[in-house]
Amino acid sequence: MKTASKGTKDMEFRRRHGGLWIFLGVIVLILLAMSIFFTVTDIEVEGNARYTDEEIILASGLEKGENLFFINRYDAASRIFKKLPYVNDVMVTRELPSRVVISITESSAMGYVTLENDYWVIDQNCKLLKKIDQTELKSLIRIDGLVPVEPEEGTIMTVAEEDGAKLRFLSEILNQMLKRGLWTDVTIIDMNDVTNPAFAYLNRFTVRVGEDADLDYKFGLLQSAVEQLAEHDAGTLDLSIDQQVHFSPG
Repeated sequence: MKTASKGTKDMEFRRRHGGLWIFLGVIVLILLAMSIFFTVTDIEVEGNARYTDEEIILASGLEKGENLFFINRYDAASRIFKKLPYVNDVMVTRELPSRVVISITESSAMGYVTLENDYWVIDQNCKLLKKIDQTELKSLIRIDGLVPVEPEEGTIMTVAEEDGAKLRFLSEILNQMLKRGLWTDVTIIDMNDVTNPAFAYLNRFTVRVGEDADLDYKFGLLQSAVEQLAEHDAGTLDLSIDQQVHFSPG
């Protein structure tokens, strides 16, 4: 049996491993090029109104001069959520060759809940935005029937275990009101009865929502019914019966 000579073995070794060294060299060159040519030179913020660009960039922890490909977009978004409670949604994207865009959707301060003598602003998702005093309550919806437990700014409101269904239902109602532009004409939402919450609307109507089902349809019916009533009409609009609106004057 013939065996390969030492020289032949060396050549085979170099041939097999030479490709590996070339590959590693290419990787090093790519990383070097990325570090030189893809550094962040511009951080842009869009969609913000309450917070300034500088506040959002500072909260994100992103800095110019970082490598575009090595920034952690999810950590940056998480830091923004943690530090800026009025941010409802955030997306951090890379744009070649050197730009980062932070897209913000802000929460809407819609209502307030009360804990002893403290008033807490909530958004459409029942996130606690901040604690306020009585002088700031005027434009907000008073929420009855729900009490926050150990409230903390920037977090979804925590309630007693037995009130969990009320909290979820309230969020759905607030989102419907926000979606349809109704909430500025609502003064009180009563969540004491989770099977049939009610709210005061347009200073003329008490609206009874019924069970937590088909809310999109129900709120559509509500808007249609109000449009058909005269401006002086007042009373109760009941959405809880037979997928219809039942109006009772008074």
